[in-house]
Amino acid sequence: MKMYLGDRDETHNVTVTITNERSDVLFEKKYHLSDGNEADEDATFPASTDPGTIVVTVDGTRFERDWPGFEQPALPCDGQNEAGIEIYVENAQDGTPDIRLEADCQSITGE
Repeated sequence: MKMYLGDRDETHNVTVTITNERSDVLFEKKYHLSDGNEADEDATFPASTDPGTIVVTVDGTRFERDWPGFEQPALPCDGQNEAGIEIYVENAQDGTPDIRLEADCQSITGE
């Protein structure tokens, strides 16, 4: 997972929760997102975990989306890469928080 800011001058309190079809939590993390910590790559999800839903809360506004599936051009991934997601925290035309999700392939080495 990677997170990006649409407006570099802003900061946001963001919580990301990813669950599978059985509602088991696969990933959950809180961020104070700013220009200095965007593109924080935290986790990939092996096919066996089968992510189903992503919930992103930005400054108290909740967004729930289905996990982007294999209809995405970047998927399925090859080699050591696993399916991941990019989250873009942006502003709607009225200035309220909004998000955009894009599926991609990511590789993370263990720490």
